[in-house]
Amino acid sequence: MQNDTGPHHDASREGQIRKLRLIAHVAEWVALGGMALVVAYSAYLWSNPIALTTYLQRDVPGLTIAPDGSAVILAGLLNVIPTAIFVAAMWVARSLFRVLGKSQFLDPAAPHLLVRLGGLAIAAAGAGVVVRTLVVLIMTSAHPPGQRHLVIAIGSSEISALVAGLLFLAFALMVQESLRIEDENRSIV
Repeated sequence: MQNDTGPHHDASREGQIRKLRLIAHVAEWVALGGMALVVAYSAYLWSNPIALTTYLQRDVPGLTIAPDGSAVILAGLLNVIPTAIFVAAMWVARSLFRVLGKSQFLDPAAPHLLVRLGGLAIAAAGAGVVVRTLVVLIMTSAHPPGQRHLVIAIGSSEISALVAGLLFLAFALMVQESLRIEDENRSIV
């Protein structure tokens, strides 16, 4: 059996804490940078109607009839939903990394943040499929019957977001149980 109370264990634990703090610090900035880039790109699209229309038509090859202004605005507003979910998820991720960077390994705030992050990731997966489908329908609504498009796409991004969300939820349960065991052990000693 290995002794976990000697000086080598303390040095190893300190090294792990330093690594966690470094990772958390970098990840916090990555999350903030991701938020800034997505918000800036969205602002660019909304300030440039041609770029917005081109972006919204990316899933519809060979459009023969240009959508009217109200269709572009409606599709653009729908497209804000996944963007808002992404920004919210990055904010929660930033909060989680901040907690991890300031604490030891098990912080009571972590499970709640993991659950929120998991829920947002699952919402992002669903929103990606639904919004893309609705945007294509709206962008081809000016076409005569028989020439409208329906696209239902489930790609690796949606599946990855769903799996990540489920992992976050599983990790939240694991951290909650670890915190319970740690609390129980403290009450025994």
